[in-house]
Amino acid sequence: MGYRLEKEKAERKSRRLRAIVSLILIVAIAGLCVLSAFYPPAEWKYYVRLPDIPSRGEGELRIHFLDVGQGDCSIIEFPDGRTMIIDGGNGREENTSRILRYANALKIDRFDFLLLTHADSDHCGGLEQVLDVKGAGRVYMPDIRDPSVNDRYAAFYAVLAENGETERVVSRRYLQISSRSEDYPYTLTFLSPYRSGNPGSLYDKINSGDYTDADMNDSSAVVWLGYAGTGALFCGDISSEVEKRLIGEYELGFFDGYGVDLKNTEILKVSHHGSGSATDAEFLRFLGVKTSVISCGADNVYGHPSTEVCDRLLSSGAELFRTDRDGNVMITVSSDGSYSTAISF
Repeated sequence: MGYRLEKEKAERKSRRLRAIVSLILIVAIAGLCVLSAFYPPAEWKYYVRLPDIPSRGEGELRIHFLDVGQGDCSIIEFPDGRTMIIDGGNGREENTSRILRYANALKIDRFDFLLLTHADSDHCGGLEQVLDVKGAGRVYMPDIRDPSVNDRYAAFYAVLAENGETERVVSRRYLQISSRSEDYPYTLTFLSPYRSGNPGSLYDKINSGDYTDADMNDSSAVVWLGYAGTGALFCGDISSEVEKRLIGEYELGFFDGYGVDLKNTEILKVSHHGSGSATDAEFLRFLGVKTSVISCGADNVYGHPSTEVCDRLLSSGAELFRTDRDGNVMITVSSDGSYSTAISF
C-alpha cells in the first residue's frame, strides 16, 4: 500500500514538473513570436543583458560616455526628450552591441541626431550598424567627398546613402541645435571646423588628397552644450593647435550671440582619448573644467591616456573619469544647473 502511494505521489510530481517545463517553453516561444513581430531576429541580441540605467527625470539633461574600448561614443538625452549620439566606436562587434544595448536600455527607438566628429575608424566604426538598426532624423557629418578614406567610413557612408529619409548636414562652425521646450532651454553649438572654401579649412586640404592624420583629427567637429548655466565641451580628436585657436576666437568675440560661454565649461570630453597632443594647461585654465572624461581602451597600443594629460587634468582640480577603468560614465545635469556623475552601468 505504501509503495503504491509513493509511486502515485512520484508520478504526480513528475506530471507537475513536465507541465511547468511545458509552460516555460510555451511562454518562451510566445515571447520570441512577439519579439519577432517587432524586431528582426538579428536584433534580438540587443535586447538581452541590458544595462540597468535609471529613468531620466523631468528637466534633466543626461550625457552618457560609453565604454567602447579604444574608440569614442557618447549619447545625449536632452531635457526636451530628444536624443543624440556622437561617434560610434571602432566597429568591433562587442562594442557596437554595447552601444545598441545601451540605447535600448534608454528606450531610444530612433536617434533624433547623429554626429560623426570625423572619419577616423575608431569614431565611425559602429555607426553603419547604429544607423541600420536605429536610424537618425538628422546626421551631422564631415565634408569628405571620397568615402573610401577608410573601410569603416565607407561602410557608414554606404548605409547613409541608402537611407533617403535621413537629413544630412555637413558639420561646420556656427550650426546650432536648440531646445523645443521653453521650460528647459539648452543650446548645442558647433565651434569647429571651418566650412569648405574658408581660409584654413581642413576639409579643402583633406579633399585635395594632400593631408596627414593630424589634419583629419583637427577637422573634428567640436561642439559646446550649454544648459542651466552648465557647459559641456566635446572635442573629438583635436590637437592643442585647435584649442589655442578656439581660445583666440572666443576672446575676439567670434561666438558672441550664440550663447557660448566657453570659460564656463565644467564638463570636458577630453580630446583624442587623452593623447598628449592636446588638453594643454592653458586650455584647461581657460575653460575652468571641473569634471573630465577620457574614452580609451584598456592597455591600448597607443598608450592612451597620456600620463602628462592625466596629471594636467588632476592638477587643474578637475575630477577625472576614464572608460577603461570606470566603464560607462553618466553625467546628469538638473534644471538648476547642478550635476552628478555615476559610473559602470
